[in-house]
Amino acid sequence: MIIHNTGGEPTPEQAAEAEIAETLEALESALAALGRSFSRLTLEPPFSECAAALESLPREAVILNLFEGFPDDPTSEVQIGLLLKKLGLRATGCPPMAMHLGLHKDLCKELLAGSRLPVAEGLVLRSSEDMAQPLPFPFPAFLKPAADDASHGISADNLVRSWGPYRERAGELLNRFGCGVLVEPYLPGREFNCGIVESEEGPLPLPPSQVDYSGLPPEHPPVLTFAAKWSPGNPVFELTPTVCPAPVSPDLLEQIQSLSLRAFHAIRCRGYARVDLREDDAGRLVILEVNPNPDVAPSAGLAKQARARGWDYADLVGILLACAERGAPWAF
Repeated sequence: MIIHNTGGEPTPEQAAEAEIAETLEALESALAALGRSFSRLTLEPPFSECAAALESLPREAVILNLFEGFPDDPTSEVQIGLLLKKLGLRATGCPPMAMHLGLHKDLCKELLAGSRLPVAEGLVLRSSEDMAQPLPFPFPAFLKPAADDASHGISADNLVRSWGPYRERAGELLNRFGCGVLVEPYLPGREFNCGIVESEEGPLPLPPSQVDYSGLPPEHPPVLTFAAKWSPGNPVFELTPTVCPAPVSPDLLEQIQSLSLRAFHAIRCRGYARVDLREDDAGRLVILEVNPNPDVAPSAGLAKQARARGWDYADLVGILLACAERGAPWAF
């Protein structure tokens, strides 16, 4: 059973969710190639109707979980995960605790730091009064919603270099995102991401990708904005490709994969996840965030990294399903 959301009305900020149609077609083709039967279940508000639909499924059903949350309600992804857990249904991807930690970036950072993994220092703004706090690091700073996903709210304006732009942009984000704003030092080095996929041998780090910012105009900072990820008609989308495998030394490759695997275990991921990293001004790797259940479209980074490992798309889908079928139902 493939569960998914519709993405709602096709507004620009919902492009990440609306891409689900492409992914559904590709997944169904892959499942057919694997000789697997399947059906679709579209989950739409209200939650009570989603719960009734999932409760009616046979307990032996295996769920291919593509649910990304209702529009403007990212926490609904976790709520659906909790319901799947309560019902004891086997599902692909990460359990609800990992989903919750991946969504709440400040909590995730605390847990990673407690596991002695490198994260950037920072603070969380919950109200306009918090903007009077001194920063624990010098400018430039980078701002992002503290608990949202798919790069919502991320634009070039989020990189601020002085108090005036900082207060202006922080105020805008606070008005828009009730979850608060995470403020971190801007890291000027190279940016990587590394997928982790759980196979029969255990979680395996895939060949990482590097984000190539070299084509951006000088006035655009080298940061991966919402437009760069989800707006194919936007110039920055074409100017921020990823290179996979990342052109790095064997030592750096080992560091990227090792840190990503440790982060996967630290927040109790399962099935598959993606870890984003960036170098600081001294060239040290810092974990930006952990993304449980990242995009599995054939054009997305996880599938690209799987191909670099030698898996075609059907191989990847089969491995994700096998993990759900092989393991025990989610425990947390």
